[in-house]
Amino acid sequence: MTDTVRIGRAEDGLLHVIAPLLPSGGTPPSVLDPAPGVDVAVLEVAGGHLTWSVLALEAPPVAVLDSVGPAQGWVWAVYGEQTALALAENATARAGRGDDTVTDSTITDSTVTEASPALPELVASARRLAYAHWAARWWPASVVDAIPALDVHLLGQEIGTLTEECDLLFGARETADASPADGPFPAVPPDTVPGADVPPPRATDYALAAGPAPAAGAADGLTLARGTGGSDWRRCPPGLVDASERAVSWEVVRAAARTTVSISVVAAPGPPHPRRELAPWAAVGGAAAPLDVPLRRVADTWVGDGRLDGIRPDGVRATAGPHTDGPAGPDPYALGADGLAVDIHLPGFGTPAGPGEDPAAQRAVRARIRDLARSRLARAAAAAGTDSAAGSGALLLRAEIAAANDDSDF
Repeated sequence: MTDTVRIGRAEDGLLHVIAPLLPSGGTPPSVLDPAPGVDVAVLEVAGGHLTWSVLALEAPPVAVLDSVGPAQGWVWAVYGEQTALALAENATARAGRGDDTVTDSTITDSTVTEASPALPELVASARRLAYAHWAARWWPASVVDAIPALDVHLLGQEIGTLTEECDLLFGARETADASPADGPFPAVPPDTVPGADVPPPRATDYALAAGPAPAAGAADGLTLARGTGGSDWRRCPPGLVDASERAVSWEVVRAAARTTVSISVVAAPGPPHPRRELAPWAAVGGAAAPLDVPLRRVADTWVGDGRLDGIRPDGVRATAGPHTDGPAGPDPYALGADGLAVDIHLPGFGTPAGPGEDPAAQRAVRARIRDLARSRLARAAAAAGTDSAAGSGALLLRAEIAAANDDSDF
């Protein structure tokens, strides 16, 4: 298959970029983006990085190169000889001029050329390896949404196998993705994982957990507001919280001259994170004073509560979701005096949403990723026991096939 790519430079001319020209005219994701996207799969390779969108895995990757020499060891295999020659000419032209004309991350001084991989089998393995690393970090495991967790040990084994198949991409250099990993957690034998012998929770077990959190004194107090939403996946490591948009719930109760906000978050399915000291917090936006509530794990739910001195009358933009029983403001995501915004996060991990980010757009991307996971699991279930299981469509992972055929009641 032949595609068209653009070769140029960015970041003051220090980086070379190979980016496919999309039919839609959009910009494919890369490590040059201001913030990481939850739909982006990344491989650190010799001389730079390769990125794919998991929502468009069949498209060629974007290459951002900080060292053209080492990268030429694989560029010809991934993009073809014509692209490799054009990259060499682009690099030589800049070196000959000795200039630094590029002043930002915009791709300039570009050359458009055709790209056709010389080793399509390598490209397929690289794409699958990048997806496996992505799944280790972003797979939307959720009991609420009936999306099972992937077996971290199977995932780690497959990452190791695929890493060996992609040895050409790493050359003689050690990169973060050149060494096999054992999934999102540190290597822990199955028989030593806390809770490994505990039956997995069922979706029906969360009928109450996914609803508003019961506040202390709620039976005798007045419920002022309640809401349900999700979390920004970038703010917590995998294995802590459920990925559903209905996993976070909160309730504000007035009782005994005290106003309290109680928060509950469904924990991620599967065994608890091996680092049991890790616990998320809930930043409550819209309160009259800053409020950060520590959460503790009770069974399969993270819970916590804090005193609420008041709610800002101007309201805030919701980060946990638009669902609330209070009256809505002029914008469906702007909650008024009866609404709060709850941001679930692990202190010191990830980055908060930028000021220009649209929460609705972020939720839409997460919804597409859930649809992707369900689609792949459905294909895995249909292909189980057949020769197409490992070779159909976008190359299913063994961990996906195992999850799709698990007898657990999700």
